[in-house]
Amino acid sequence: MATSARQCVAAFWDAHIAAWLNGEDQLPPWLEDWFDSYVGAGLGEVTRQGFPEPYHGDLLGLEHTPRMVVRGLNPGEFRSRFQSREGIFAEEIKRHCSYSRWATTCPYYRPPWTLPDEMGENRYYQARLEFTRRWLQDPSADHRDLLIFECYPWHSKAITAPLRPPPEVIEEFVWEPIAELPVQDVFAFGRPWHDVAQALGLKETGTLGHGGTDYGSAVPSRAVRVYSLPSGQRLVVEWHAGAAGPPSAEETALLRKALSGAGPVDSVPAAPRPRTGGSVEPGLVGSSVEELSP
Repeated sequence: MATSARQCVAAFWDAHIAAWLNGEDQLPPWLEDWFDSYVGAGLGEVTRQGFPEPYHGDLLGLEHTPRMVVRGLNPGEFRSRFQSREGIFAEEIKRHCSYSRWATTCPYYRPPWTLPDEMGENRYYQARLEFTRRWLQDPSADHRDLLIFECYPWHSKAITAPLRPPPEVIEEFVWEPIAELPVQDVFAFGRPWHDVAQALGLKETGTLGHGGTDYGSAVPSRAVRVYSLPSGQRLVVEWHAGAAGPPSAEETALLRKALSGAGPVDSVPAAPRPRTGGSVEPGLVGSSVEELSP
């Protein structure tokens, strides 16, 4: 029976996180390589006291197929009250019977996480949801349209060392599932993503804004770098001084024009490709942290 990359990835993480919730924490060698690919110190020290969070959103299209994919750095600071084995989110995952189903509920953009006496307003997620609506030109777009894939799925309060994930693991566990989605452009915000893209060996195909071709941005420090993905889709990395969030409505319109083919970057159509076969193992496959919290 043909199995999609999204199904393989969801099945692996569902099984791994279920085992973690039951007290296990053994990593297969390829996953150990991913864990070891980042070594932060101080605020950047990684913990496995919380469950890994590789993605957020409806990866399988259980309710709605995502129309926007954004890359994050990692899931941010560990909060024992929510992400420990005895935490609120651990209990929610058990009630939903899997991580993949729980991830469709937008847990970091609803109570109890967003209650005033808990974490409060989630500005990180709100900014990416607003960007989704602007980019899709659809004010009704909601959390079901947005899928966030982390570069590194374990928790730390900050990123204090380079992120150099194994390219073959990212290919299997990120790029291949994204290739099945109806998106042309995958977005990543913040200067660290330029370094991550280069560490992954992605080919740069467009240089816009600061240090590249002027595309009309009113922000002198705004830089956009476009990388080709194996599927024919594109990774669009954007950053500007003083912030690591998405551009405003006006700047989004300029970027859309530049990437549509009306500007200096040629449009490359996405080429979703189904995966056949059931293996989920790869090889058979300074900035502050981006986090799903205020």
